[in-house]
Amino acid sequence: RVAVIGGGVSGLSAAYLLQKNADDAGGGPKSVKAQSAPSTPSCGAVTLFEASTKLGGHALTQYSSTAKCDVDLGFQVFNLTTYPHLVGLFGELGVESEPSDMSFSLSTGDVEWGSIGLKGVFAQKSNAMSGRFLNMIREILRFGREAPEVLAPERASEFADVSLGEYLKARKYSAFFQESYVVPMCAAIWSCSDDDAMAFPVRTLVRFWVNHHLLNIIERPLWRVVSGRSSAYVDAVERELKDVRKGAYVTKVYRVAGGVSVTFKTEDAKGKVQESTEVFDDVVFACHSDQALQILGKAASEEEVSALSAVKYQENDVYLHTDETMMPRNKDAWASWNCLRGDRLGIPAEEAANRSVCVTYWVNLLQNLAPGTKDLFVTLNPPREPKAGSVEHKVTLAHPLFNKAAIAAQEEIKALQGKDRVWFCGAWCGYGFHEDGIKSAVDCVDKMLGKSSVPWMPRSCDPKLSMSTKMVLPLFQRACVGWLPADKRLRMILPDGSERLMMGKEANASSETITMTVFNQRLFMQTILRADIGLGECYMNGDFDVDLIGFMDMICKGHPAASGAETESCKPKMRLDPVGLLTEAVNWVGAQMEMAAHKALSNTKEGSRKNIEYHYDAGNEFYKLFLDDTMLYSSAIHGAIDDAAMSAQYLKIDAMIARAGIKPGDRVLEIGCGWGTCAIRMASEKNCHVTGLTLSHEQHAEATARVKAAGLSHLIDIVICDYRDVQGTFDKVVSIEMLEAVGHEHLPTFFGTVHRVLKPGGRAAIQVITMPDGRYESYCNSESDFIRAYIFPGGHLPSVGAMKSASPRGLVLEGYDDIGLHYAVTLRLWRERMMHHAQRILSMGYSRKFLRMFEFYFAYCEAAFANKLIYDLQMTW
Repeated sequence: RVAVIGGGVSGLSAAYLLQKNADDAGGGPKSVKAQSAPSTPSCGAVTLFEASTKLGGHALTQYSSTAKCDVDLGFQVFNLTTYPHLVGLFGELGVESEPSDMSFSLSTGDVEWGSIGLKGVFAQKSNAMSGRFLNMIREILRFGREAPEVLAPERASEFADVSLGEYLKARKYSAFFQESYVVPMCAAIWSCSDDDAMAFPVRTLVRFWVNHHLLNIIERPLWRVVSGRSSAYVDAVERELKDVRKGAYVTKVYRVAGGVSVTFKTEDAKGKVQESTEVFDDVVFACHSDQALQILGKAASEEEVSALSAVKYQENDVYLHTDETMMPRNKDAWASWNCLRGDRLGIPAEEAANRSVCVTYWVNLLQNLAPGTKDLFVTLNPPREPKAGSVEHKVTLAHPLFNKAAIAAQEEIKALQGKDRVWFCGAWCGYGFHEDGIKSAVDCVDKMLGKSSVPWMPRSCDPKLSMSTKMVLPLFQRACVGWLPADKRLRMILPDGSERLMMGKEANASSETITMTVFNQRLFMQTILRADIGLGECYMNGDFDVDLIGFMDMICKGHPAASGAETESCKPKMRLDPVGLLTEAVNWVGAQMEMAAHKALSNTKEGSRKNIEYHYDAGNEFYKLFLDDTMLYSSAIHGAIDDAAMSAQYLKIDAMIARAGIKPGDRVLEIGCGWGTCAIRMASEKNCHVTGLTLSHEQHAEATARVKAAGLSHLIDIVICDYRDVQGTFDKVVSIEMLEAVGHEHLPTFFGTVHRVLKPGGRAAIQVITMPDGRYESYCNSESDFIRAYIFPGGHLPSVGAMKSASPRGLVLEGYDDIGLHYAVTLRLWRERMMHHAQRILSMGYSRKFLRMFEFYFAYCEAAFANKLIYDLQMTW
């Protein structure tokens, strides 16, 4: 049992990660259970304690009667470049975001300027003629060039103990630059006083500015806000947790034999306070460091006291209001962040330098309030209360201050993690922001579990779109539009945080929209050049995230064959304009390259062995995590469309037994016996003799063991043998989804073998995934695809016509049924089971790239079957 104390971003993240890993180790709900597999380090029950009756901490959402919607008062913005874990968490939770604005303005007694265009910079007309103001602009550029010098490794000792104020003085930056740019910017970012900002260690501060691209004048990452406000992600996390104790104020934590004791107080509906104590295996302090120290009390070690007491906090009053006097006087200077200084505070300069910064957030611009909404503001530490009647809400929030002692304490805490089962995390372990809070939770849980705990891929995007990206992006957008169904939309968030919206020809603002977040710019060229192979490869590499099955379903619905418009085409045609023609040309070049690579993987005897081993020798333990106990890697027949029972697989086998007309005493050849379940079913149900063929050593070992365990070794022989080499004759031949590994040029050999080994009057039952006859020629000759490139090298879907043409005289197709819609359900179940066990799969040594490859493969095929672009036929010959 693990107790997490504190329901802010760090506590929510730590509890979420611990819960996810506990669920994975426990096997999960019935609908996603597969076979048992080796256990991994995990925790059991997770309990989250929060003193307040509301989770979130600084993720503080408040309803505004002015805006008639929720607004955020604490955490508000993030970007794709410097918030990789937060973006990953949002993606995991399905939390949507939208573009925001991070402009800045300063208002003093004699100077006002804003960063929204030249109109904002020169909102005060005298700025254009002011020597000190124009010099400030020059010094902003100079600071951007020079400041990174403090990060040079060879100069680390030179700047190790230098504060921002000392650095600016040594480099002779003007007082106006300091007072009108650097200091208010730092104070606004960290919600601290001017003096505290000037005391920041310069190396730490410049590293932060560099990481956040704040020294760049252009091509900074674009900022975003949570579409449903921060409560959207807080509520989403809470729904995932099983034991949340809101209104539970932890008063004492102390170590006991074999665990940690947690004492907490709660209050019932009548106001009666009750004190309780529970013992946990581990405790995670996800609150402020001073709160952790207070709770530990005398039980804190000397090292804990030293580290936790080193971090100081600044309390800041936060008002939600409508008083415009808390903004720059000149409305042209208004921005998202507005810092008031000097005479605007109405207090002496000496006192102002020691007080917390006064900054007003213009909520309408920052959080995208509806047009026409009365101006709404959030102000930190106003010099006076906003006008009477304008205040909607007031709260006090504490922010950590970062000086040399606090930075040193961050290193000390790392050495204390897990000592006597006590752990620490919080935004104070980093720069004090939401990303720091999540990262500290990730580091804490990773160390506790001894493995990577995150189900997402943390990726930092380059906010600078390259020239090649800017050239190929229109081609990518054109291709996307070509694949979109008429009534659908694709919303794409680019690595710099900007967005593109692509619409079907009949789509409107209310149409179904799929959101794709792009993390790496290579997606665009790879997809144009290599179609679905490039798209799938980029997904494997984590270059983009999307609701994968929703996206695949949308693409399949946009396929020409799905609409019936062009049944012989494998892809939509581009408009005959320069962009469309260039898109077609680039794709044609890539298609020829991929097709040549595929044809090099011919299924000769040696080629077949290598191609089969590539896929099936990935490891039986991996397949056990998403297949059921039958270990059947082919479509089931589901009695009910959501039936996840093993009986669905047996229905499939029984249907094949009936097609073949297997009787007691028959000699049956199974070409492609997999892990042996079909052979066992045939022998046990019909008392027939079965010879099963496989080319996979992993499958041979597992199937042989299963046959022996079933007590059927006298009826079943599992052999490693190519179908071309089989000897003898048989009454029946059964083959379930093996024919896809034969290849077009070897179809005559396969059917010739079936005809050769069948006794006169014998029958064959073959289940095979097929391509429609109308698209078969294009499929064979035009281009390869993701499945043939990555999943089944040498794989090939035959068509009914191709199989009939390849069959020798005397082997006649009698009939078939399509179970493709059932395959879509089977694939969904496989995908859900596999992704439920994602952390376990990674802990077994498989890479995240391997996991995402299978996820893409399952979704790709599920959507294709669901939209009847391919079929799964049970055939009788």
